[in-house]
Amino acid sequence: MVLAEEKRYAKQPSRPLRKRQTARRVQRSGKVLICLQITAVILSCFGFGLFYIYKNNHITALGYSVEENKQRVDALQRDCKQLELEAAELQSPERVEEAAVNKLGMDKPDGVLLAALPAEEDNDQDKQNASGDESKEKKKSWSMALKQLIGRAEASTQ
Repeated sequence: MVLAEEKRYAKQPSRPLRKRQTARRVQRSGKVLICLQITAVILSCFGFGLFYIYKNNHITALGYSVEENKQRVDALQRDCKQLELEAAELQSPERVEEAAVNKLGMDKPDGVLLAALPAEEDNDQDKQNASGDESKEKKKSWSMALKQLIGRAEASTQ
């Protein structure tokens, strides 16, 4: 009986050892896999956190840039309005009159002289009479230019 029992013990321990070893390997690989998964989740959370911080920082920088540009636009608009006011001041008739009198030495006219232009029929008759003389033509051209100048001066004063 003793011999039979010894044989039993010798045969039985070989099988459970293999199962235990594979079970331990499975448990170890399962633990390693879980550790790797946890590490991957932590690293991905860390990466998303860094990405969020980067984007938030970028948006804040763009906000500051927008505000700075708004301030520049406001300043330029104020300068533009100020320059428009200054241009309107410089173009005012009082200032132009003052500059003409003080700087250019012009005087205000005492009265306005009006000259009447001859009728067109008179001009046609004058041309027919003076067709032979070049000197008369030059005088007429000068007189016509003077009449036109006076006519423009009359139109501008009214």
